[in-house]
Amino acid sequence: MSSFSKNHVKTVARFSFCELSTKLTQELSSNKTVVVVAMDAGNEIDDEIAAWLLMKHFKRGRLVFFAQVPGAVTERRHQVAFQRVERMREVFPEQFGKEDIWSPSLPEEKELLPPSTFVLCVLSDFLWMVNHSEPELQRRGVDQKFQVEWWLQIAPLLGFASIDFENFEIGSRIVMGDLENPEKSINCTKAIPRDESGDKLRAGYYSQEETFEKISTHTKFIPTSIARQVATPMCFIERLPKGMKDRLLTTAFNQFVGRPDPKLPWAEDISVVNHRTIMMMLPQNKMYEILSQPTEERLIDIVIAFLEPEIKRREEVGEMPFGEFYPLRLGQIATAVEYITGVKYKHMTIGSNSATQFQFNDEVDSLEDSVLARKKWMDYISKNNCDLTPCYDGTAVLYMMYSAFRYGGTWVGGVPSIEWCKGMLTWP
Repeated sequence: MSSFSKNHVKTVARFSFCELSTKLTQELSSNKTVVVVAMDAGNEIDDEIAAWLLMKHFKRGRLVFFAQVPGAVTERRHQVAFQRVERMREVFPEQFGKEDIWSPSLPEEKELLPPSTFVLCVLSDFLWMVNHSEPELQRRGVDQKFQVEWWLQIAPLLGFASIDFENFEIGSRIVMGDLENPEKSINCTKAIPRDESGDKLRAGYYSQEETFEKISTHTKFIPTSIARQVATPMCFIERLPKGMKDRLLTTAFNQFVGRPDPKLPWAEDISVVNHRTIMMMLPQNKMYEILSQPTEERLIDIVIAFLEPEIKRREEVGEMPFGEFYPLRLGQIATAVEYITGVKYKHMTIGSNSATQFQFNDEVDSLEDSVLARKKWMDYISKNNCDLTPCYDGTAVLYMMYSAFRYGGTWVGGVPSIEWCKGMLTWP
């Protein structure tokens, strides 16, 4: 998609949605309850897990929109959203490899609801459809309000105007993020730059929240501190379809090896989660050794090279410096990665582009032997049933499952326990 201009991409998207309008009109008139998932597939692995949980556990009676958003980016927004659509096609080739609408093949039984329908789209086009398309696509209730039973917000809605959402009527909204302390959650305001450049985005967020408060009957939010306790166990990944499993493990390995660029506003905080997750993969004696012994000088040098450009920038502009434990965590994480993989990081000299430190992706390989590292990592996490990254966005679907299974409809009960959520991920 990167070869297309923004206008060209937008034209293709509008044309695609117009082609789907006949099918969508039929679906919207079928009395299926609507679920909207605002997501950013490809950032980690939890968005794809959320989609899989919905397709697995809500096979009847729903019309689900997997609406991709750019996420915490401010440039090439539409192209990034379409890259997320392509990511969904790669992970779910049977469902969305050739089509944007998919329904499972289920036995027809009069006493049961019809099969659910799942639609892959970008959120901007979905909003355009609701707000500007033909009346048949808006006919969901009185006053042309588009009725949504469940709205799952598992990605930042940065850059969208609050007026875009005024034509909705939402039963239950679940937000993966802390609405009481939005600065602590990437899906709220944490990813917004702290300087003046972020003022407009921050004001837009609060305007959105005012609108959602008016149009939503129930709102539940999941603080990051809660979701972090629901890890993604390797036994869950092993049960996924092979194509999906392979792609998610590729992403998980990249994130195991790589650290976010320190200039990102959330990079230091996420290192706390990375540190805990990776330390818990280790045998107890090795974990205590890494935590109690000084980090090898070679890795300290790499950490310094990784952080120094951003340290200097912050000093020059008078921005708050990193916490004293951030470099320590990075060194301990690198030590654990090298222990598990048996492969060392390449030494990057000071002055290199900091984004190339501690990275492994399509553009950058910071390992001395990434093929061997990947193999040893796979063997290790499979043998030890290690927990991967927290199932942040998947937890929002688990909250929905808890209420829907117990009460049959929109939110009326309490929240599920951490143990209940963990159990649903280990349940065959």
